[in-house]
Amino acid sequence: MHPNLTACVLLACAAHAAAQGPDMLVTYSNPEVTLSASGGTVLQLLRPNEVCHLEWTFGPCAAPSAEKYVPQAAFHVMAGDEDGDGTYFEAGLFGRIDALCESSGSSAGTPGMTNARNLFFSPSVAMGTNISGGPGLRPGDVGRIVRNTFGDGQVEHFMRQEQFNQALGLPLATPIDVDAICFQPGLGVYFSLDQDVPATTFCGPQLIRDGAIVAVPDWAITWTPDFRVAAVLPNSAAVVYSEAQVDAMVVAANVADRFGACLTNAADLEALDFDWTGAIGVAFPCGGAVIQAPHFVFSVETGTGASLLTTVGGGAIYNHLCGAAATPCGSATLGNQMGVRPPTAALGVASYVNALAFTRTERFVTQPQAPVVTAPFGAPLGASQIDYRSPYAWNLALIELVPATVPGSLPAFPFSLLCFPDLYAPSLFVHFFPAPGQWGSFPMVAIPPAFSGKVLYQMVGFGGSGLELSTPTVIDVN
Repeated sequence: MHPNLTACVLLACAAHAAAQGPDMLVTYSNPEVTLSASGGTVLQLLRPNEVCHLEWTFGPCAAPSAEKYVPQAAFHVMAGDEDGDGTYFEAGLFGRIDALCESSGSSAGTPGMTNARNLFFSPSVAMGTNISGGPGLRPGDVGRIVRNTFGDGQVEHFMRQEQFNQALGLPLATPIDVDAICFQPGLGVYFSLDQDVPATTFCGPQLIRDGAIVAVPDWAITWTPDFRVAAVLPNSAAVVYSEAQVDAMVVAANVADRFGACLTNAADLEALDFDWTGAIGVAFPCGGAVIQAPHFVFSVETGTGASLLTTVGGGAIYNHLCGAAATPCGSATLGNQMGVRPPTAALGVASYVNALAFTRTERFVTQPQAPVVTAPFGAPLGASQIDYRSPYAWNLALIELVPATVPGSLPAFPFSLLCFPDLYAPSLFVHFFPAPGQWGSFPMVAIPPAFSGKVLYQMVGFGGSGLELSTPTVIDVN
């Protein structure tokens, strides 16, 4: 357990805020298209089960396009054949990614840098347990896909469904859906749920609304050495901002939806992270009780056009380094302020921001144009293409034909400290293709007749820590 907030913890919070950096990871509620068109590659198509990246570090801010950070294809490789059907590609894997949460503990790589391995998230649909075993990654969990002593495709939890339920005074097996989350040692875990839940908090029985922000205070949490939740005290949760308070902040923000109409309520709180520009205050959830109440950047279900708001000042449009993250009432919030392309100059995107996390990142990704290839008689070189985006001028594509089950990964340390930390290259029999520049494509290798298995891809970039690795990609060959 931890004592009440002290000056030392305040300093730690300030250091964590500085380490977070100005980059943002987000997911969108609907399929969207990048503002930049991503070099004309398939990487321009953003799906609700992919993590996207907005970089505001280097500027200028002429076109802060959202870009893929963890493509669907990378999750397929990391999770493996999670449903046991023999195919890695699953268009509906995770349903949608409902919540993102950056790592605060130690992990391979540069301190403070987030990668696809150490990023926590919560799915709207449970991941299959064919590889990971139970309980897996459920809508009530927040976790990540890791390699451990049991191999690849394992789940490491930040906080389990049972721990949320224990803090809420619910039976441990109660199905819940975590919709938004952020945490800070010294303050606690702050979250919102997708549906109203009758709970028993430390204020007694109450209905937790889906638009409320709830906290499990730091004093109620036992942390692991790498700052994951090991245990929570029963009935320790409390409401920091009620749904009525969030609704009032939405109204006060004077923000427009995709049609230009003013938002009048939240409907459901969808995404959450700290806004360190505001002072840490206190909330009084019930008589005599006090809880730490930091400020938050948040999104709501009614916030089409991909708007972001802040609790600072009683509710306002959030301003990031490149400008306002929404449009005031009277004109449509288009989505271009959050890096996605609106359908017209007067109509915004259908999405709200479904998850967000401020962090520091480097983006190096691959994605096949066709994730499944049927070639019983083989296929020539270049029958399909793999698209990529690299931050480095010189790259090589590693390509390998592998069995139906992709062999395990290996840690790349001391290399790839900025990008994907693991190497998926199980043997030395690898095809190499030079892949210059930041955007591009390279050909799928020739497929021999009667081959049934996978084509495994990963790129090596020359830069950063010397050698940097892209997210991996696999093509199912039938």
